[in-house]
Amino acid sequence: MTIPPTFAPLPPLVPPPVAPTGPSFEQSKEEAGEILLAGAGAPLPSSVRLHQERVLDRVHDVLAGTGKGQRLYVLEIAGPIPRVKIGRSNHPWVRIRQHLAEMNGYQYGLIDAHLTTEVHDLRSITRAEAEAHIGMAKRYTPIGREAFRDADFAVASLWADVGVLLHQPHEEGD
Repeated sequence: MTIPPTFAPLPPLVPPPVAPTGPSFEQSKEEAGEILLAGAGAPLPSSVRLHQERVLDRVHDVLAGTGKGQRLYVLEIAGPIPRVKIGRSNHPWVRIRQHLAEMNGYQYGLIDAHLTTEVHDLRSITRAEAEAHIGMAKRYTPIGREAFRDADFAVASLWADVGVLLHQPHEEGD
């Protein structure tokens, strides 16, 4: 006599569904840059807007949980005349979003952003910004006071970081 099983057999193991992954940040950056360089129409294509949201998410992540202080920010802006902008703000999240709204109106887009560490006094951040602008102007053509035509984003980010390091206030005895 055969004893019936008291439990049902286990179903075969099936791997859980894998969520489709989108392009990497660098891939979407390259795609958005190409679209903007070619002269995107208004409104900007969804792939460009989605990439800009990725950039803003990265900015938000850097700012989350930090104290209050001024920072230099570097924006890589794509469009018919690509540029890099170096600015400063006590509220970089708000300021970057203002720049984004303005640039999108002219079919330019934000494809990357960099934030320096905080600086807690106006004199130091002013000097740091000037240092970064002077360094960039030695190699790239200025557009206005804070932007540089066809500039390298990594070089601009480095100048911003160096400016902050050089002009960070030091404690007595350092």
